[in-house]
Amino acid sequence: MVGVLIAAVVGILLASWLGITWGLLLGLLGCLLLLVPIYKQGGVVFGVTVVAFSLLQLCCGSDAPARKLALWFDAHPREFSVEGVVDGAPKVSSTGTMGTATFPIRVEKIADQDASEPQSLLPAGLLVTQVHWPVVQDFPAPVYGDRVSFQAVPERPSWPRNPGSFDYRQWLERHGIYTQFSIDPAEPGKILSSGHGNPLMAWALIARHRMETILSTDLEGAPRESSAIKGITLGMTENAPDGFTDDFRFTGTMHLFAVSGLHVGMLAVMIWFVLVAARLPRPWSVAIIIPMLFFYVAVTGLKSGSIRSATMVSLLLCGSVLYRRAPLYNTLAAAAIFQLAWDPNALFSAGWQFSYSVVFAILAITPSLERRLVAFHSADAFIPPKLLTRRERVEFSGWKYLMGLLSVSTAAWIGSLLPTIAYFHLISFSAIGANLLAVPLAFLVLALGALSLLAGTCSLWVAGAFNNANWLIAKILLLVVQSSALIPGGHWFVGPLSKPYPVITLFDLGGGFCAVVQSGREFALVNAGRKRDAERDILPFLESRGANSIQNLLVTKDDAVHLGGVPEIADELKVKHLIFFSEDSRSPVAKAVLNAFANSRTTLSAGITRPLLGNVTMESIALPGEEVGVRLCCGKIRVLFLPRLTPEISQQLLSKTPDGLLDAEVLVMPLGGSELLSAQAVIHKVSPKYLVSSVNQFSRVGVPSSEWEYLLAQRKIVYLRQDKTGAVMIDADPKQMIVEPYVPQTDHVEADRSGAR
Repeated sequence: MVGVLIAAVVGILLASWLGITWGLLLGLLGCLLLLVPIYKQGGVVFGVTVVAFSLLQLCCGSDAPARKLALWFDAHPREFSVEGVVDGAPKVSSTGTMGTATFPIRVEKIADQDASEPQSLLPAGLLVTQVHWPVVQDFPAPVYGDRVSFQAVPERPSWPRNPGSFDYRQWLERHGIYTQFSIDPAEPGKILSSGHGNPLMAWALIARHRMETILSTDLEGAPRESSAIKGITLGMTENAPDGFTDDFRFTGTMHLFAVSGLHVGMLAVMIWFVLVAARLPRPWSVAIIIPMLFFYVAVTGLKSGSIRSATMVSLLLCGSVLYRRAPLYNTLAAAAIFQLAWDPNALFSAGWQFSYSVVFAILAITPSLERRLVAFHSADAFIPPKLLTRRERVEFSGWKYLMGLLSVSTAAWIGSLLPTIAYFHLISFSAIGANLLAVPLAFLVLALGALSLLAGTCSLWVAGAFNNANWLIAKILLLVVQSSALIPGGHWFVGPLSKPYPVITLFDLGGGFCAVVQSGREFALVNAGRKRDAERDILPFLESRGANSIQNLLVTKDDAVHLGGVPEIADELKVKHLIFFSEDSRSPVAKAVLNAFANSRTTLSAGITRPLLGNVTMESIALPGEEVGVRLCCGKIRVLFLPRLTPEISQQLLSKTPDGLLDAEVLVMPLGGSELLSAQAVIHKVSPKYLVSSVNQFSRVGVPSSEWEYLLAQRKIVYLRQDKTGAVMIDADPKQMIVEPYVPQTDHVEADRSGAR
């Protein structure tokens, strides 16, 4: 089965990367099937597997009906009437008095208002889309299995606009979703009827909600401990407090929230002992355990790790009934093949890769490593066990148990190393030690959670008693993880090789402003954006580049738009120095930041020049009011940052600022709301080759006039408007400066963004 798995992976990759056509694959499949009766083993069988999984990937990928219809929608942007069945549990997010429920639907009808045949738009095959449903008091959100109808304009999820940000569009496409429908609250959708989903899945969702209620009983005042209990027992972290999973990610213990072999194996053992105590025959016991395992997998969200472990346990149980040994490598490969046959796109998911790489490493490394470690402190092989004292037996048994845990933890760390670097850009050196304590504690949390669920079916009072006991174990677990995360050097972010010259990344934050300056392995920040900007864009980018500290964080204006993300960045990365231009601030956010950096901040007056990084210097420019201009000098390459040009600022720059101080190859300045004549005069004085302008679509003065494209083209200035280009990256190469917009590395690039590049 291992060879067949390798062939299946090769087939999926060929179809994804090379764009193989149906005709070629069907021709190859026909030739190989003719050879199978003659050559029943070896290359022919593997060749059939490669072609078969390539065909499966084509069905789920480039030739999927949902993708073809999405391309048709792109060319025909208008409103459609849609009817379908909710195909998943809605996720509700609320903002004030209004919320939004997001869920997939299995489309049954798509009607074009202008078409004579309403059914003509529905392609042959399964079509799943995503719906954003407004939730208000009179229009509640639908539930799984409801048939709904609505009118909306289809849209494609947007690509990430900043490097390092989560690619939500690609994630949806890997799950077969290419189109989103956002319903206008003025024309809400209708729930036509209920009960059209899979009965087993509906029952699983009801059970999941009931289990969540039981596990939360009497823990209303302990959100972190409650989240840990629900995460370990059910794999639920959706409603956890902000930053809850960070310490688990840094210490390599995030797998505790992934329902996998530990959870499924424990459940199987518990059910097995109950059925054995009831004297049920082995075949009947296996026939009961396997459906219950997959029902638990459905309750916990059909995660890759839980599907893998349930499949492996099922194969092992079937082998025990048939009195056939099930080799673990063979069983692992068989589980992977079943999963890929059901969904070839699972190969590209982080959960699938983590799950199988970790289990493979445990199977391959643990036995030999455990033997070597146990040999350091074990009884002499020539001494009969009966001659050992009780203390010696306890010592040797305890050492063997401890080395077994250490071996599994080390093997799991090795197996997760490459996926962790690829997805989290992180190496956690504290993971081995943290898992030695965290895994046994998580086992206790899981056991008490199972007891709470069993007791909760009869009495919530008894369930609350178990939950309070579980609170103590979860509290200890959180302390262990938090202490491990505080170990100096316990985790280290890694990134690609740095370039021999400075690189500046200008983020597109929808009107906010932030620039990351990298020189070698050192980093500096010009502003930190808003809080959500730091969490969503800035921190992921810094992690992906291997930033473990910020040498200097320069704040040009003391408001939430420019420094709201400082606390989030400082919590995760060490900020060595904070540079301000104003000591007195009325902003509560600024006051909190100033107090937090009382011993590591510098307040500068405008007109000061100082080093920012090793070969990057900063020059500040005095402006009216609280505004400050900044110029970064990277050798001969200069980047000038200016705020929005009011008449007072323009006059100051034109009449009172020395000419040489404004010279720059790149000018970063919002053009929205700037007066044309005075702004043109400033631009003429700067004489840039490139002009980068941020855009705020929600501000009255945040969108630049369309005249700027013509005016800047006349001056032969490259105009980079960030609502079209996304982030802008500047390579300050002394031989040839490179300024280019960010374009995600994907197979499909939007026409307007590729045109902008």
